Amino acid sequence: MRTPEEIDYELLDKCLISEDARAPLSRALSYLPNVVIDFVIENCVFISPGKDDRGIYIATGDFRLKQKQCLIILPNMLWSKNRKTIAFVVAHEVAHAYKKHGFKSFEDSDLVLNGKRERDADKQAILWLRPHFTGSFKECMYKSWQLS
Repeated sequence: MRTPEEIDYELLDKCLISEDARAPLSRALSYLPNVVIDFVIENCVFISPGKDDRGIYIATGDFRLKQKQCLIILPNMLWSKNRKTIAFVVAHEVAHAYKKHGFKSFEDSDLVLNGKRERDADKQAILWLRPHFTGSFKECMYKSWQLS
């Protein structure tokens, strides 16, 4: 199992996130199995604008994007949530990447397929996180934390 500090070092040039998000992201990833962490480091780029950022421009030739298959975009508001919620949301989004759930568009209207993918990502996240957290993950699911 890797420490959050080791993961942070490995992600150093693979993220476009604010400084205050680095430690919570690395901590959340540290709960995942090593094979999943390896997948993330090899295949994913995390993007999370800082609280004062109005937007982010990323050129397709950006060195962080080369050879990467997945962009995981996390809202800045996530980093103020509790450790369990942060871990669940990160694990849920990593599960989409790890399981190669496709992405068509933000307006994708296939509700059945989208619902299946969301439940699948929820189940995978819970499977990965169950050894580290007690109680239900219900409060972390279905983006309910975004409404508070």
